[in-house]
Amino acid sequence: MAEKLMQILKKTASKISADQADAYEIFGLSSTETDIEAYDAHIESLSFSDSSGMGIRIIKNGAVGYAFTSFLGEEKIMECIQKAAVNARATTGEDLNLLPGQKDYLYKHRALGPHALYDEKFHHYSTEHKTDAAKKLEEITIKKDKRITGVSSASYHDSDVKAAIINSAGFSDHYRKSACYMVVNAIAKQKEDTSTGYYFGFGKHMGQICLEDIAAHAAKRSVALLGAQKIQSKKVDILLDPLVGSQFLGVIADALTADSVQKGKSLFADRVGEKLFSIDLDIYDDGTMAQGLASAPFDGEGVYKGKTAVFAKGILKTYLYNAYTARKDGTQSTGNASRFSYRSVPSVGVSNFYMSGGKDSFKTLLSGMHEGFYVMDIIGLHSGANAVTGDISVGAKGLWVKNGDFTHAVKEVTIATNFLDFMKSISKTGDTLTFIPSQGFIGSPALLVKDMMVSGT
Repeated sequence: MAEKLMQILKKTASKISADQADAYEIFGLSSTETDIEAYDAHIESLSFSDSSGMGIRIIKNGAVGYAFTSFLGEEKIMECIQKAAVNARATTGEDLNLLPGQKDYLYKHRALGPHALYDEKFHHYSTEHKTDAAKKLEEITIKKDKRITGVSSASYHDSDVKAAIINSAGFSDHYRKSACYMVVNAIAKQKEDTSTGYYFGFGKHMGQICLEDIAAHAAKRSVALLGAQKIQSKKVDILLDPLVGSQFLGVIADALTADSVQKGKSLFADRVGEKLFSIDLDIYDDGTMAQGLASAPFDGEGVYKGKTAVFAKGILKTYLYNAYTARKDGTQSTGNASRFSYRSVPSVGVSNFYMSGGKDSFKTLLSGMHEGFYVMDIIGLHSGANAVTGDISVGAKGLWVKNGDFTHAVKEVTIATNFLDFMKSISKTGDTLTFIPSQGFIGSPALLVKDMMVSGT
């Protein structure tokens, strides 16, 4: 339990002497994870991991030392303390190396209750239930359409995480969260033509995932791309599927971390206060969403999380900060210190990052297109996007649109633009968000983007 982990951290704190540290932070993590892959009606792989450990950050004369241990016996903990202290003596001090205190908090109180992120039903499902679900997902997907010939993967993943932090600045808290998700990638074939389409579902426990819904979406997306044709290059409106919009938004999110900005690795440097979208849309990083896979009551260094308006009415309002980067900019932490393990110090990352939806349904957005391209999938976004210059060049496939209707599938298309131009060209947003569990938890509606150059033959 998280309470037991906290007791270990408190005992560890009592062992750190004033000679070793002017300040200290102890981060503890305990987790269990299950991963299952089904293929051809059999379980291809099944793994279970159970891990725990702590990381100790010591500050002495402005210098930071860090060490971690996956063994929580007293002897190993004492060794870890000593190693962190030695490491602090070996590094260079800096005035900004301080633990976060109340003055550093943008959000002053814990917004999530003790049971907001964990559901007891998580443990109602046995390993057999989970393996059966993975095989069932594959079976249901194949039956959705006679053109579905199989799946390349049907997978299940879950985690039960307990996290705790205690530091010498007075912070002491813990939480527990459960999560699971399932993914299937369907293969469709018609004559010599083959296409694929994926979809997923998630929840706090397996009972919140609808296999029928995942299978139906994956099959529909796969079949829709059969018979794809090449097109001639032209400038048209494009309609981004919410899954594609979320992927673009994930790249934007990375460039909005203060660490990226301060290191000169972001196109958004010195742009706070500018209206970068032509329409009045809002973008939030909300670490307190009850259903968010990246939610937590506090971040990786014990700063409370909240709902941060990164863009408001199209205007960039703030970057995302941990305590160190906030001090460099003379501001407060937004609660975005990120750490995925006890093995490393906090960095800066996104949590539940999403664009607010508009008023138009997908059907309305589609009906307003005289001629255009509905983008269902993109290839090479991260290798084809430069976060410093903002230049983008990605492969895309989807459906061609004429007079508000789909006419045929399209393949081997390249979309080349710049992120700032892309953001200015968004003219409307759909009314329904879709989140993807990637780089945090990223959500976008469908996006109608005007006058984009799509390159074909």
